[in-house]
Amino acid sequence: MATSQKFGGNWTEEKLNIFTSYLDAYLIALQNQQFKKIYIDAFAGTGEIETSDGGQYLVGSAKRALASDKKFDHYYFIEANSQKAGELQNMINSEFPQMRRIVTIFCGDANDKLAEIISSVDWRYNRGLLFLDPYATQVNWTTLENVAQTKSIDVWYLFPFSALERMLPKNGKYEKWEDCIDRLLGDRGWREEFYKKDPQMTLFDLLADESGQKNGERMVKNANPDHIKAYIISRLETIFPCVSKHARIFRNSRNSPMFLFCFAISNENPKAQGLALRMADHILKNK
Repeated sequence: MATSQKFGGNWTEEKLNIFTSYLDAYLIALQNQQFKKIYIDAFAGTGEIETSDGGQYLVGSAKRALASDKKFDHYYFIEANSQKAGELQNMINSEFPQMRRIVTIFCGDANDKLAEIISSVDWRYNRGLLFLDPYATQVNWTTLENVAQTKSIDVWYLFPFSALERMLPKNGKYEKWEDCIDRLLGDRGWREEFYKKDPQMTLFDLLADESGQKNGERMVKNANPDHIKAYIISRLETIFPCVSKHARIFRNSRNSPMFLFCFAISNENPKAQGLALRMADHILKNK
């Protein structure tokens, strides 16, 4: 019997409901198009989720996608853990045996396997829906660039908001996290965006602080959640031609931001952008 994964919280069901509402609308919108439709789940899991607080048992994104009334022409699932990938395959064999021929499961790093999938598809004749649902900072910015370059994929990305905040200490001593943040955001500009010179320098500071920084160099964090959200959206807008402004912040029971659920469109066609954005924004505003 498959084991459920433990992660997330009360917001996990909200995230899944938002995504599957869009998935259903997407399949209806493209049902009469000649393009083949491809679904990609980059952190697919086993198909079952138990929230980390033990409060909910949920059907995961992979099973929800397979169970949708309307179907994709092919489903790609990526799972890094071989045991979970095996359980996902067992679930498909037992619950969706008629769909096995249109399902491919990859076991490995999501960035590598997603690049492999993207390179294997002729995106002139296909349209895709991608669910990027990492546990933390696994998604590289170069992966998002690769997705955007297809000009054919709509992507829902659960950005690791709390992980980024933990790597942005108030005292400006972020050096050990710099490479990770650069990889996550694809940019070095966050240093100036999220930090400013400390306006309350003391006489002692003017000589040297504990790290040896010299006159006037001590930095302090200058970013609240809304500021960080706006910056993440602005970064996505540098590679995707259309990004929703209504990304949803999911918070834990203490009201601390955990993730930012973002929607981006790689298609350059204004009509396709308009339809996808209307669907996504309607769901984000009402779910």
